[in-house]
Amino acid sequence: MINKRNLICVKNKENLDLGHLLLYEPYKNILNNFKELCTDINAKSFDPVAQVFDGLLSVPPEIKEYYEALLGVSSYYQHSQGGRGKYIEKKIASSFESCTLDIKLSKIPHWLIYPSLHKKQGLFTQNGLSREEKEKLRTIEWNWIGEKDVITDVGSIIPEEHSIVLVEIKNRVDSGGTAARREIWTSEKFGIYLDYLINNKKLFKKNDKEFSLVELLEYFNIYNFEIYIGILFDTNNNPATIQSDRINGFYSSSKTGFEYLKNIIRQNTSVYIVNEDSDNLFLELGLTYSQLKVKIGALYGDDITFKLFRHRLPVSDLLLLKYDDIWLSQLISIDERSILLKYKNNFTKTFIDLLDRDNELREMYNDLIKSECDEAKLRDIINYLLSEYCSKFKDKLLPHSNDKSTYLADIVQFLCAVDA
Repeated sequence: MINKRNLICVKNKENLDLGHLLLYEPYKNILNNFKELCTDINAKSFDPVAQVFDGLLSVPPEIKEYYEALLGVSSYYQHSQGGRGKYIEKKIASSFESCTLDIKLSKIPHWLIYPSLHKKQGLFTQNGLSREEKEKLRTIEWNWIGEKDVITDVGSIIPEEHSIVLVEIKNRVDSGGTAARREIWTSEKFGIYLDYLINNKKLFKKNDKEFSLVELLEYFNIYNFEIYIGILFDTNNNPATIQSDRINGFYSSSKTGFEYLKNIIRQNTSVYIVNEDSDNLFLELGLTYSQLKVKIGALYGDDITFKLFRHRLPVSDLLLLKYDDIWLSQLISIDERSILLKYKNNFTKTFIDLLDRDNELREMYNDLIKSECDEAKLRDIINYLLSEYCSKFKDKLLPHSNDKSTYLADIVQFLCAVDA
């Protein structure tokens, strides 16, 4: 029996859309390292202290290799954070043309002048930019002269409304803790912006002219400035609601921060409240010295994408990309490394060795990769291996209770995902 797996890393990278590319690169890196763990005994070793602390010196001999493999593979995966931490923000930014991520206050001029470059840099880092693109950002004529900078997770420019929308993302109602939630409203995000709006302090300089935040926005024809905390999901992974935040989240901490902002506003004369919804944590503000309209508040679930994109996109759609690469390769790697440690050989090494020795097999393997692991071609290569080389895939190298053809098919698909 052969199970056709849904692997993103066997797909032609050039044909993938942006949302899939966000998974492809980090997945590919992880799979490459898993392959090394499957084929090189020395790919992971434990120092004497780790051997004692992790129990490697006391584990029963019959499961020693499996336990060591489990530790080695899982510890690598837990430390491979690349691509994971900002995935949801990148997925949001990739869903709408004018949306970007990691908006630094000091770099707002870069964003407004080169929105597509700012987005590209946010999604793919500086390495994703060409030399010419890097030069454009490097030589921009706007200087930052402010002191306290602040960065927000995602944001959109909405030209037809002359608006900027910034959203600080929390994945779940219980993400971060009470202090982290409260500080978004006070000292880390909203409080900094509010202070700059109240004091109208000069933050930017172009040639010999200095600009406050408000003056900068007006210079670029932005007359609406919105900043929110956005909470995507409840504890059951459904779109978050204010009710689920009250029951299982940190609504009370947000409420404390909200009241703090209102108190600051009441103590000055340059910013005033136009509209207020205390239960739903929303403020609309006016400025005595400018026509700029300011909104500060909390968003839940689908309201996040509605505010960013001005049309509905269910936040549950952000989680629809479901692939087998990680769970399959991790389980295979644990089994294969365990067998490698015990017998100095395994199905992975055996297959790679046969590729070196059999041109017909290499051609079949190449065709399989080009087909993105077509099920019929996968079946053909497994039948070929078991008819021509069954004795090479020794029973002792097969994990307990596994069917040889099923396990071998998973090995081949795993290696296709690495080599594609």
